[in-house]
Amino acid sequence: RDVETPYSGMLPGHVAGVYSRREAHIDLNKLARVARARLIAGEVTHIDSDAQLLHLKDGRPPLPYDVCSINVGIAPSKPAAYVTPVKPIATFAQKWDALLSRLDDDASFRLVVVGGGAGGVELILAMVARVSAELRRRGRSLTCLSATLVARSSELLQGHAVGVRRLLTEAVRRKGIRVLLSHEALETSTDNGEKVLTCRHEGRTVSIPFDECAWCTQAAAPEFLSRSGLDCDERGFLRTNLKLQCLQNDIPQRVYAAGDCSTVDGHPRPKAGVFAVMAGMALYQNLVADLRGEEFVEHVPQTRLLALVGLGDGTCVASRGDLALEGEWLYRLKDWIDRKWMWQYTGGLPSLDEEEDVEDAIASRANALDVLRKTPMRCGGCGAKVGSNTLTRALSSLPDVPSSDRCVVEVGLDAPDDGAVVAYDDTRLVHTVDFFRSFIGDAYVFGQVAANHALSDCDAMGAKPASALALCVVPYGGERQTEDSLRQMMAGARKALDEAGCSLVGGHTCEGSELALGFAINGSIDEVLAKGNLQQGDALILTKPLGTGVVFAGDMRALADASDVAEALQGMCRSNAHAAATLRRFGCLACTDVTGFGLIGHLAELCRGSNGARVRIDLNDVPMLQGARRLASMGVVSSLHPENLRARRAVANHSEGIEAGAAYELLYDPQTAGGLLAAVPVDRAA
Repeated sequence: RDVETPYSGMLPGHVAGVYSRREAHIDLNKLARVARARLIAGEVTHIDSDAQLLHLKDGRPPLPYDVCSINVGIAPSKPAAYVTPVKPIATFAQKWDALLSRLDDDASFRLVVVGGGAGGVELILAMVARVSAELRRRGRSLTCLSATLVARSSELLQGHAVGVRRLLTEAVRRKGIRVLLSHEALETSTDNGEKVLTCRHEGRTVSIPFDECAWCTQAAAPEFLSRSGLDCDERGFLRTNLKLQCLQNDIPQRVYAAGDCSTVDGHPRPKAGVFAVMAGMALYQNLVADLRGEEFVEHVPQTRLLALVGLGDGTCVASRGDLALEGEWLYRLKDWIDRKWMWQYTGGLPSLDEEEDVEDAIASRANALDVLRKTPMRCGGCGAKVGSNTLTRALSSLPDVPSSDRCVVEVGLDAPDDGAVVAYDDTRLVHTVDFFRSFIGDAYVFGQVAANHALSDCDAMGAKPASALALCVVPYGGERQTEDSLRQMMAGARKALDEAGCSLVGGHTCEGSELALGFAINGSIDEVLAKGNLQQGDALILTKPLGTGVVFAGDMRALADASDVAEALQGMCRSNAHAAATLRRFGCLACTDVTGFGLIGHLAELCRGSNGARVRIDLNDVPMLQGARRLASMGVVSSLHPENLRARRAVANHSEGIEAGAAYELLYDPQTAGGLLAAVPVDRAA
């Protein structure tokens, strides 16, 4: 569900301001790229263990599995209104950032944390340290901050040694934190606009007003686990045997689980990340053994663990059995352990960048296969198009298209536009086709993008799409895998086509080395929005930010952040139909969609079709994906970029553009499912 997953061991440090968000999160998109695994960003709502299907949120088709590993963590045990549960951690991290922004107000700040275990103690110490630092930075008095720790138990950190409880209790009181023991949190509500936590204490109710309340109590199992048909314990956590296999009526299944969401039969343990980490190798070995038909290993969770609890001030308390230590050196040890562990999944990942030199291979007269091997990774999507100049030269060598009595070609190869316009008697039809190979692992999302991209030509010309024929290429594989790939991809495509009112009426499928999808779209049109109607004084409007080519070129090399990819896909899954309708209402007469040839290439087409019109672009006004700017500044470009760069001859001040750096480079970036580039009378553009 969360493509940037936080490391729980670093959460208090992130809250305290020691670690940045990037340092405390693992980018699953990069990890999947390096591991050559498909990443599907979705939320499981149900596991059908009998049919071996995972049901997902948002209407996606279910995902079949042969072997499944469940590692979903935990949920808050008592979610309530107006509170921020610490679990799931990703949600808490986002809300914490929003909380800090409220410190700009002059009002007092009342902070409450519910939970008297190690997690609650460490969290409130980190929160007080961070809020105090932020108040000082703003020049505000610390007297406006009050912090309260609420615990149901009669003492803090039950289950830890006496010395540990003493050290951490002293640390809490030293920071001026009020501690309410034997207070059972019941509910939260509002009273005359003020948020209130109601607790039970010695048979009576106690009200505690707050501005922010964090819930750090005992964890609960995600609800969908109990609906899976798999055996669960009395608290709803999955039961596993020593081989980490889930059970169904006490019979081991080809479903595995580790970490907080499960309990090993006969070996219950607290819900702590260290147990998940230690189970990781056994889980991996048994997944491999299952697939290969080899012997399993058994995993007995350790009975003792070293807990390092940060105090928010650069010191730490160590707890293991009867051991109780406090010191700055312990914090340095904790920091080293956490950073080293995170490095394995972030900075320590192997590079996917290409280092081979194609020019050297050609110069040495290497054979064709060697040259291809040394060629940088080829992009998918519209970054896989043939370049504009190559296409033009190839088509210009063909003879003229013969005329036909059955139809009149109004827009065709002699003056190419986003689609062909053909008149049949009194009916004008638009025909357009697009096709490219996949650039992401999620076939469902790829289907949406491919369909939106194909529909965009109709949007750019002012046509209404009516029907679509699909051309599908699915990777070689077993019948079940092929069926699933096709189902996922076409379900995503249908989502986009159905929303556009375009009927999928047929198509063709074949096997190939990579997933690929294209559509031939037919539609009707009254007035054509052509590429040749630029008028003097028109304002240019671009409806989506540039940069998808660079983002996915970086993604192929595991250089793009998950947030970069998510932002790009969000735009690529958005139809251009609404933008096209809006542009027409405001007097648009010239339009195209920005796709494989980049903004400069498609803008040059507009200019050539308008008798050599000249336009001025202000780089500061061109919308660009933030991740694309960062990646372009690192030298990342799409494999089609060099071909697109030939359009620089159309730029009068190309040398000045080069000095602008990455922003100028992105004007040549090939776009997949890009936005519309339209001309609107300047008095109607504001």
